[in-house]
Amino acid sequence: MSLPFFIAKRHLFNRHKIGYISFISIISTVGLAVGIAALIITISILNGFENVLKEKLIGFDAHIRLRLFNGQTFESSDEIEKRLWEIPQIREIVPYVHRAVMVRYKSETDGVVMEGLTEENIMKTLDIQRFLKSGSVTFYTDDGHDGIVIGRKLANMLGAGLSDRIYLFVLHSPSETSSRPRVGTFTITGIYESGIADYDDIFVYTSFEAAQNIMNLGTQFSGFQIILKNPYDAGDVAEQINSTLGYPYHAMSWLDLHMNLFEWLRVQRLPILIVFGLIALVAIFNIISSLTMIVIEKTKDIGVLKSMGVNRRQTGRIFLIEGTIIGISGTLLGFMIALILSWVQMRFSIISIPEDVYFMSQLPIQLEPDYFLIIGACAIVCSMIATIYPAFKAIRLTPTEAIRYE
Repeated sequence: MSLPFFIAKRHLFNRHKIGYISFISIISTVGLAVGIAALIITISILNGFENVLKEKLIGFDAHIRLRLFNGQTFESSDEIEKRLWEIPQIREIVPYVHRAVMVRYKSETDGVVMEGLTEENIMKTLDIQRFLKSGSVTFYTDDGHDGIVIGRKLANMLGAGLSDRIYLFVLHSPSETSSRPRVGTFTITGIYESGIADYDDIFVYTSFEAAQNIMNLGTQFSGFQIILKNPYDAGDVAEQINSTLGYPYHAMSWLDLHMNLFEWLRVQRLPILIVFGLIALVAIFNIISSLTMIVIEKTKDIGVLKSMGVNRRQTGRIFLIEGTIIGISGTLLGFMIALILSWVQMRFSIISIPEDVYFMSQLPIQLEPDYFLIIGACAIVCSMIATIYPAFKAIRLTPTEAIRYE
């Protein structure tokens, strides 16, 4: 064991009236641990929010939607599909019908968005079985009516349940001469709950043919839902489709459709991290104070060591080692606190949040080893930097000054 390490250990772990570890060292270590734990948990919560949202949006929406400008409809799909299949990242291409309509059940009426897909295709583009709470994804019923799948929030608002019959009203566009809306009768065959209010109380799903019939489209349809092999390639693939097809085709990725939501998360991330990072910064200043107090307390000891031949370099190393020990101890303790609190939240869901506001019912936490390594390394480096002033103060002491001071 080297002399600087031996002395540093004696400074930090010397017997005092309050115990084996000096009180000031305990405060510095715990302060650093709390700062590190707060920063790790904050980042984990932000990552959890973003990942849960992405997981839900990817599972409950197509990766890319290809539409025509001005609400025009597609006449045929053969030529466009052939050109789309030339893009290697594409896994599925599904035609669909999309239209804003009015839904009515008894005395309740609301505006919704109707989407028409075949039973086979809706399984390809939406992970709807995962979110289905009751019933099944069936668009054809024994009584001859078309089936429809609606969100639980919409069902609660309407007061409707499985097997109830609802009515969809399609209003005419200003260019159409008829003033009477088209009406379709549908039987509720399934109720889903994705946890995303923008879907649960707005989107209803029925068969491709029923949607075409109520909108009087014939064989026309609104556009294509495209599923990729990697959903995170959606932005690049959408740009490629737009540049390849050109006007009047317009492809939008799931990131484009929810740009405001992810921009809000991005804007929130920086100030939150700054605020909680300041907690860790305060802990670093505590380390400076702690080591400075050790210099003042051990002034006589430093003078005696220098009179016995301990040079300036060894004196500086003593306080560098002390700061490193505090940094490592605080970092490991901070990791432990973060892991324990995170496990408790993930296991028991202690903190719940309103699902209609945050799209999830409990505070999400996603721990990533990379952030542990980065934050831990920064904490230890900052702890070592914090030793500069106390070490400089100790180096400047001369044996005569130290003894005279005491």
